[in-house]
Amino acid sequence: MKRVKHSKFKNTGIIFELLVRQITLEVLNGDTTEKAKKIVSEFFSPKTELNKELRLYELLMKEKYNSESRAEKFIDTVNEAHNRIKQTQLHKEKYNLIKKINESFNMDDFLSSPISNYRLLASIYKIFESKKMDNYDIKDVFNSKITLIENITSKPATKSINKKDKLVESYKKQDKDLRLLTYKILVETFNKKYSNLNNDQKLLLKEYINNLSNTTGFKSYVEKSIPSIIKELKSIKSKIKDKVTQIKLAETISVLSKTKIGKNVSDNHVSSIMMSYELIKELKVKIWV
Repeated sequence: MKRVKHSKFKNTGIIFELLVRQITLEVLNGDTTEKAKKIVSEFFSPKTELNKELRLYELLMKEKYNSESRAEKFIDTVNEAHNRIKQTQLHKEKYNLIKKINESFNMDDFLSSPISNYRLLASIYKIFESKKMDNYDIKDVFNSKITLIENITSKPATKSINKKDKLVESYKKQDKDLRLLTYKILVETFNKKYSNLNNDQKLLLKEYINNLSNTTGFKSYVEKSIPSIIKELKSIKSKIKDKVTQIKLAETISVLSKTKIGKNVSDNHVSSIMMSYELIKELKVKIWV
């Protein structure tokens, strides 16, 4: 019996997630070519088989039931829906998608980003692919199904939903065309509001986005950034004559010096560093350094 070999290239859920991340990086870099956005618009339009398969991935990742029997029936139902996808056309679309990505980006760099929910996405892929095989490793596919059942029956962490969360959830539920229009508005708003970010601030945002699931990598980046920020603030403080500003700088330095990063870097840490960079930028203009 053969194991169902997982492939990042053929996993629609993974490829889409990497393209969305690439779109975000294009926004931050001010890249007007919008290569990733164009690829998503072309290959994931509502009429494509890729879009149909992506929706099934999303269902298996997001849907929740309170019993294992219902979860199992739901998986079987989604599997039946996958059978109705035109497999020959889907294979052709995937081939052309990978070809286009390879032409537009460095494939090694494109695939090197850590993937959130990698195990879950790989399990979905194996469930779908096992139907095409006559003699597959039953235990391997069974373990993949257990992974899906555990995800579907798990309870999401309870947290208060603020206005930002509601906006994001509303955006996710929108029709595909409306989402593309909303995206355009978001990009224009972002460019207008953050056009004056300096290199340090842009780099912080890029590291934050590029390491969404690699908490260790981002933690290391933040821990290295804080001492250099403190050093620069101290240098500026020595050139500031205004006593009130000196006191505020001393307080900022003290807070940063006492900052302790736990297992994960929180949004508050990111905000503090971003504001510190903004403070440095403003003070440099003030003292003409």
